[in-house]
This record gives sequence, C-alpha cells and structure tokens, in this order.
Amino acid sequence: MGFFKDIKKLNDQGKQMREQYPVQEQLANAQVQMANANQMIAGMAQNAAAATAAINNGVDAIATVTSATQTGAMMNYNPVVDLELLVMMPNGVPMPVRRQETVQQLNLMRCQPGSRLRVKVDPSNPAGLWIDWMNPA
Repeated sequence: MGFFKDIKKLNDQGKQMREQYPVQEQLANAQVQMANANQMIAGMAQNAAAATAAINNGVDAIATVTSATQTGAMMNYNPVVDLELLVMMPNGVPMPVRRQETVQQLNLMRCQPGSRLRVKVDPSNPAGLWIDWMNPA
C-alpha cells in the first residue's frame, strides 16, 4: 500500500510544480524570441549582401543620420542600431534609407542625429549601402 501512496504523492508534487512553473508558456515565449532573432539575423544577412554589392558597384555619397535607436539586441557585444539616414546622392537627389546596423561601441557617437557619414550606395538599390565607419565625412 505504501508504494501506491508514494506514487500518488509524486504525482501530486508534479502537478504542483507544473502549476507553479508553467513550462509551456516559457517554451512558447522562447520560440517567439527565437523567431524574432532569426528574422533579425536574416535581415542583417540581406543588409550585408547589399553592402557587399554597394562596395563593388556603388558610388560615393554622404548620409546624414536623422534618427538612431538601439534595438536592445547585441551582436558580438556590439549594439544593433536602427538607423534612419538621408543619403545625398551624387546627382543631388536626397534618398531616405532605413536599416539595422551592428555598430561597434567606438562608433556609437557617430550615430547621433545630424552626424554625417561616408557611404557607398548601390544606384540600383538605394537601401543597399555600406557605411564607412573608419573615415569621417
């Protein structure tokens, strides 16, 4: 009789633990966070491919930072920043561009609204740009 009593006690303890620590909710939240991270990484991979195209085929231009917001995400201990830029094309036409960029800690000061950055822009894809963080504009 003691064996069945112990099994019931263990079963009751398991029920209490499931009520106290809702694992299903935590798993659902983790899956949502993982999907968001995968989406962010895919977007950054597209930005990297576009930046490579801009380096190879792009034209030099100057971009003015109109807005910069940290996303809260980090990539290799560097913050991911939402940048809104106004790119002045060589033909004089300004183009707004919005992108997420991993910015090294040393370059965060260059993300202030009003800052000017050297960029290379792919004329066929204005969102595809490469930011030259090393040389000031």
